[in-house]
Amino acid sequence: MNKFNTQSLNINYCSGPVRIAFVGSWSTGKTSIINALLGHTYSTAQISPSPSTDKFVCIALGASYNDPIRSDDYDLRKNCDLISHINEITYDVCGNTQPNTVDIADMNSEFEDFVFFDTPGFQQEYTNDCSYEVFYKQLIEKMDFVYVVWDVNHGKIDESFSSLFQNKAHGVDYEMIFNRYDDQAGNGISFLNQQYAKMTKGHELLSEGYVLKLHENRTKYQNEFVEDIRSLRTKILSVNQTVHDQRKLTMKENLIRYRSKITGFDSLRKIKMADRMIQKDLNIHMKPVHSHFEKFGFEL
Repeated sequence: MNKFNTQSLNINYCSGPVRIAFVGSWSTGKTSIINALLGHTYSTAQISPSPSTDKFVCIALGASYNDPIRSDDYDLRKNCDLISHINEITYDVCGNTQPNTVDIADMNSEFEDFVFFDTPGFQQEYTNDCSYEVFYKQLIEKMDFVYVVWDVNHGKIDESFSSLFQNKAHGVDYEMIFNRYDDQAGNGISFLNQQYAKMTKGHELLSEGYVLKLHENRTKYQNEFVEDIRSLRTKILSVNQTVHDQRKLTMKENLIRYRSKITGFDSLRKIKMADRMIQKDLNIHMKPVHSHFEKFGFEL
């Protein structure tokens, strides 16, 4: 907070796009689900019966074109800056970066306040690759929300993968998507809970009414899949307000702690700015109020 500027804080932190990642094992349908949500296949999407998506893909939505982000499109590139930031951390830990990344522009306007992240399937052998493991963990840590896509036909959830979520809250930090679900196949709630227990150390159980099931890739469930995607689309859009409210609450808590430490030259102005942000700009029930002096590059 060295540069104590409310306009910068509101735009860069509280009002930034919501980051949503789709993660899981190989060929669980992550890319297919993203394409269904977008209403089309994003420009570099790879779909096949074998493991397909081999890159960490940042999809900046609400763009004017469908293609890899142009090098001179700085406004759109900043929405995928997280990839570079995570690679800096990866280099510090591993001595090399994760090269399999790509930034994509997509014209979907429904999710223009979001950035989607498609990921390679998590595989146990990749835990021996430092850059892959560190990058994967850091990506999950820095998301606003994560959808864990599990194909019920794959059987058990990998222990190394489930450990990434044991300190996270289901419904707050992530949600499980049980994909390619067959209502008649006998993969009922008890089996789902056996696998889900790995994510929560057995501290939480799923109930039938709160399981997000997708019937993808099943001809007899074609209509159900359309409805499943419609429901998932609504859920994702509802995350938007929740995330921005939580960002405001976090910033408000930090400012309350910071306020008592403000001293020295210009301290009265900074205290006034902090109070305004605490009482108004970061109040989730009020529209932010900005000073008319902001257009001149400073605040009162």
